[in-house]
Amino acid sequence: MDLNQREQAASADYARCAAIGARVALAVIVVELIAYLSGALSPYVPLKELPRLWHMSMAEYLAAARVPSGWGWVALAGRGDYVNFIGIALLASITVVCYAQALRGFLRRGERLYAALAAAQIAVMLLAVSGLLNSIGGG
Repeated sequence: MDLNQREQAASADYARCAAIGARVALAVIVVELIAYLSGALSPYVPLKELPRLWHMSMAEYLAAARVPSGWGWVALAGRGDYVNFIGIALLASITVVCYAQALRGFLRRGERLYAALAAAQIAVMLLAVSGLLNSIGGG
């Protein structure tokens, strides 16, 4: 298999992974939306409070509604107004999952340079999502 065929195969694998991941994440988002709209899950911030909070800055809103920032949403993921974050997080994680799959393929085929590049990209994405850089930067 020449380089062009390998690149095409890797691209097709990545596209297939991304397509499956996007479908799964969007299905989860639809189910979450139905659960929220049906009232099956009660919201963390009561709907009657929202008009009072809409005009506030983000910092004021977080304080007034006692809403956590950063990864604090995970503790509220079972609430109606936060359950949608699960689907969004799934959608956002598709790239990392697909890169991990590509990394496995590169390693299997002995393509060390591509494997190193994929591993570096995965590391950068995981570092970014961790919030570590924000806490180091004082944000």
